[in-house]
Amino acid sequence: MKTYWLTIVATGAILAMSGSVAMAQDSRQQGGQNRPGNTQFDDHAQQVARDWNSQHQKNPPAGFRSQDRLSADQESRLHEGVVLDKDMRRQAHPAPRDLVRQLPPPPSNHRYVAIGGHIGLIDNSYQVKAVIRLH
Repeated sequence: MKTYWLTIVATGAILAMSGSVAMAQDSRQQGGQNRPGNTQFDDHAQQVARDWNSQHQKNPPAGFRSQDRLSADQESRLHEGVVLDKDMRRQAHPAPRDLVRQLPPPPSNHRYVAIGGHIGLIDNSYQVKAVIRLH
């Protein structure tokens, strides 16, 4: 009887370990793209954003309007790793829901914003993690 249970437990352990290895290999093969927790925009997300932007040119929401454009100085300060200052924070708007639904889920404590005609991924400290430049 002990041998029977030992065999079942060992088989379960082997199956569990092989599944973890397969998932890790699959993650490496995909390059970590489009998974929750990823803080970079892949090619698909960039294309989704460009397509969305071109479909909304006639009636752009906040963050994409001509009056929302950034100055040359602000444009130069919008890049990965920078923490948005108070002036830039005022210009950051929540990204439109219909666009967000098409993008990969952001990591916890991160959100998508529309800023100066671009899409940004920022954390709760307003640090820019990634930017898709749309103009």
